[in-house]
Formats: sequence, structure tokens, C-alpha cells
Amino acid sequence: MNYKAIVSSVMMALVITGCSTNNKQGANENLGLNRTNQDNLKHPTNVSDTKRNINNVNDNDANDMRVSDDISNRVEALKEVKDARVIVTDNNAYVGAVLNDGGDKDISNDLKDRIADAARGADPSVDNVYVSTNPDFVQSMHKYANDIQNGKPVAGFVDEFRKLVTRVFPSQK
Repeated sequence: MNYKAIVSSVMMALVITGCSTNNKQGANENLGLNRTNQDNLKHPTNVSDTKRNINNVNDNDANDMRVSDDISNRVEALKEVKDARVIVTDNNAYVGAVLNDGGDKDISNDLKDRIADAARGADPSVDNVYVSTNPDFVQSMHKYANDIQNGKPVAGFVDEFRKLVTRVFPSQK
């Protein structure tokens, strides 16, 4: 009987010792699995998701979505353009233009190129310029520009804007 009591006591001691916490420095550190880092919360890895990054307008770019009066003024200085609203996201400028001749159909490639040159001249950070004279697009650009200038949160309409530019510029690279 003594033998069974000793073996039982040793086994209990091992079980209790094995289940205790390890108080060594760094013992509670996660060794890589599900590890979080404060910096990752501020700058998460940018994983490409074509449904979210359409036209280079993604969540990070949404904070950079801005109205450019400088580009608008340069575009309006062209004799063919009566009015223009420009929203810039990252390195893209989206131009909604009303032409002096009232034309809202096809805009010539020459005029598109001159508008693009005017936009890049006003803002060197712009690489891609997308121009439309579609009345719905122009009206939406006015609405978004007014919302941005009046301090409305961009996050509230960035998905709408993304859908709009995808519809108007479907072959955009």
C-alpha cells in the first residue's frame, strides 16, 4: 500500500508542476502565431482585393480624396470648357466637365489630352486623368465636391464614388 501512495503522490506532484504557469521572462510572449503588433493596427498589410481597389480608390486613398480647385481653374481656362469639377484620389484626377458648346456626348481625344495636360500642370502628383462630359457624372462630381468642401466624411460616400467611376470609366487601367 505504501508503494501505491508514493507513486500516487509523485504523479500528483508532476501533474501539478506541469500545469503551473511559467513565470520566466518572456514566457508569456506569443511566438508568432496570431501575433499582433501596434504598428500593424496603424498600417495594415495592403492585400489586393479587386472589388475594393477598383480604380485605385481604396480605403487608404479615401482619406486622400480631395477637391482640386487649382485643376478645375486650369481646365476651365481652356476655351472649350465652361465648367469643371475635379476630385483627386491618390495619383488620379477625375474631371467632370461641361463644354461651352453644350456637348455631352463624345469628347475629342485632343481635348481630353489638353485637359489631362492642364491637370498634370496644376498638380504634378497626378499621373492619371479621367475626363467625362456625361451629365450624370458631372452632377455627381458637383455633389461629391460640395460634400467634401463642406466637411462631410468621405468614408460615407467613397463606395458610391468608386461605383460611379467604375461605371463611367469601365476600361480604366
